[in-house]
Amino acid sequence: MSKVSIAVIGLHGFLGKHVISAIESGKFDSKIQYPIKAITRKSDVKSTDKIEYVTGEVSEVSSKLGSIDVIIELTGPNPEVFAATEKLAQNLKPKIYIPSQFGTDILQVDTYAPGFLALKTQHSENLRKIEGVKVVDVITALFAVPGAFLYDWVGAVGINSDNKVDLIGDINQKFNITKLEDLGNALLSISATNPKDLPDTLRISSQVITIQDVIDKYSKDKLNGEKLEIASKKSAEDGKKEFVDKLNKGFNPNDFLFYLQAIIAQGLDKGLYFSKLDNELINPNESIWKWGKF
Repeated sequence: MSKVSIAVIGLHGFLGKHVISAIESGKFDSKIQYPIKAITRKSDVKSTDKIEYVTGEVSEVSSKLGSIDVIIELTGPNPEVFAATEKLAQNLKPKIYIPSQFGTDILQVDTYAPGFLALKTQHSENLRKIEGVKVVDVITALFAVPGAFLYDWVGAVGINSDNKVDLIGDINQKFNITKLEDLGNALLSISATNPKDLPDTLRISSQVITIQDVIDKYSKDKLNGEKLEIASKKSAEDGKKEFVDKLNKGFNPNDFLFYLQAIIAQGLDKGLYFSKLDNELINPNESIWKWGKF
């Protein structure tokens, strides 16, 4: 397979620096055609031998990109941005398009809470209408980010501002996590994979952990080992009912951590804990990189 040309949308965002690290690591030099094109609105960024910044609006840069095999999208869910990226895909018709689906398996959640993050689902559906483009939704479950998510920001397992736990379901419930470094490597590995070998939905994960694991780590790292008190308990079924009731009133960003907590409680193949992963497809026997740990 010849080297692939890649364009990235959103390289300056939350995930971008980890994709840059993967680009600069050298792991994929034999598979990727440099420079990678990075679409940006900024005019003060300097290109390198591996990353060429293309300045302009997403919907207006097609002529500056030339022929592109893969588009990686790292943007947040936004109707206007999604419409622009869909137009770009229509103009360029890459062999592979990776939309911003990272996180919860929305289609699994839809089986009991229809409409959750429907904007992202519709985006992938729109892209799949473009003939000849292989759209690959990369599902990562929860990101684990030192200094942030699941380390300092722990509402997704019910730890509240009083350092007590409002528990939903089993405290030993398992769920998948992905380190951002692993996602960066995974996106480049997927880009260099034959489109015919890729499923429509690709689930990856650095590790499986439990609610108790997060509580224990938070206790050790933030509270000098002080045991966290369980302030309240509700069943997974009651958590699901409350989740659905809240969602039926409209998506509320302020409830997002509760949504995640309720989804974790539902268990296997319900959105954040997967019975089957595709790690081996993109990183066989960890031959390209070693998956990170919580």
